[in-house]
Amino acid sequence: MRLNENTPLSAVRPRHRQALLVAGASLLICALSPLASAIGLNTAYEKALQYDSELAAAQAGRQVISEDVNRSRARLLPQLGATAGADYTDQSVDADGTVQPTTVVPGGDPVVAQGAGRTGDDSYKTYSAGVSVSQVLYDASAYNELEAARKSSSRAEQEYRQAVLTLTFSSAQAYFNVLRAIDELSTSRRAEAAFERQWEQARERFDVGLIAITEVQESRAIFDAGKVERINAEGQLDIALEDLERLTGLSVEEINVLAEDYPILDPTKVPVSEWEALAYANNPELLAAALSVDAAAELLKARKADLYPTINATASYGYSQFAGQSPIDTEVTQGVVGLNLNLPLYLGGGARAGIRQAHYQHIQAEEIGSTVRRNVRLQVRSLYRNLRTNVEAIQARQQQIISSESALEATRAGYDVGTRNVVEVLQAESAYYQALSDFANARYDYIINSLSLLRAAGKLGEDDIMQLNQWLNRPVQISSL
Repeated sequence: MRLNENTPLSAVRPRHRQALLVAGASLLICALSPLASAIGLNTAYEKALQYDSELAAAQAGRQVISEDVNRSRARLLPQLGATAGADYTDQSVDADGTVQPTTVVPGGDPVVAQGAGRTGDDSYKTYSAGVSVSQVLYDASAYNELEAARKSSSRAEQEYRQAVLTLTFSSAQAYFNVLRAIDELSTSRRAEAAFERQWEQARERFDVGLIAITEVQESRAIFDAGKVERINAEGQLDIALEDLERLTGLSVEEINVLAEDYPILDPTKVPVSEWEALAYANNPELLAAALSVDAAAELLKARKADLYPTINATASYGYSQFAGQSPIDTEVTQGVVGLNLNLPLYLGGGARAGIRQAHYQHIQAEEIGSTVRRNVRLQVRSLYRNLRTNVEAIQARQQQIISSESALEATRAGYDVGTRNVVEVLQAESAYYQALSDFANARYDYIINSLSLLRAAGKLGEDDIMQLNQWLNRPVQISSL
């Protein structure tokens, strides 16, 4: 039955009617649902900054270490204290002036131990209150520990900056891994469809006796291999999407892909020595290692200063009141100011052990700093060479696509006139689609290595993400792949 816009719904068969109702409901849901906007690299970057738990932990760690500065400074600031007390004393006195203990009988009055010369009981109350203040005048150990805490706080700032750089790079890498997987899946689907067509043509030619069964079997094998590649590509896309969601919390339905005319710039225009100098001045990991050396040096000074004298100024003011039968009630106020000198003579060998320990920690920090510096230099030079190779590889891959396409057309023409077999056609098609895949991967390798070089130089930031995002302007729906 043919349907048109004038056909009543009651005239449609029940099976067709149900299909129309389902289709109409689907269209209505699509019409009422909000349109999902494609995410770009900028969105992934911004969401990662808000969502990533490792960055939040790094920020909390930075704040923890920054409080060490306040704690170390507190040792050098005035210390103020207040005291108060109230005492009640009950005693008995013998004639010779000896104080006898007073005991308490359960349910009765206090009983004084019997003895010669007992004259009677005496009790009195004492009240006291006071304030005191002290100020360090000289404590080299405390000053050095404060400087060490400041260096450690600065190191924590660089470590947090390194965490931001790492997250910036990781979010971009995860984003382009999704685009890489999309291109790989698209290419593998095209290759699978081409292999299937050749397999079907081989079967048709075998049915009319033009080719042997071996060509049909070989074409089927190549088609099956292409199907496996497509299945693997689908799995890689799912994994890439999961990784991007892990960093950003975004469930991606539509994503902007890289423009075909994305420019490939030659990094050799800037000498590698300039990249190294930039990394030495800005790489946060390297700066953090240098600050660790400085902090260890200050701690070594602090441990040596544990053997130096310390001088404190003190002042106190107190009030006390004595109330009792004897002696007569008295009130006393007292103010005291003074200087205290403390000179450690022998501390059981602990101070010397602390000096040796701080000395080895300083050596350890210096060696770690040397390792980091060497690693940064190697990383910069390696990435620089990789980028130069990427540029040349992209140019070669472009030419490879042209050559592979020409070879494929020639092989197909030879197959049509009988000079080539179906296996040779499939091999030429496989080479062509492999060239497409290699070209796409070369472009993504160039982008990732460019971002890696900027990160190694300590210069990867939001501006780089926004500039790169301008070349991501074509949305692709994931469900359509």
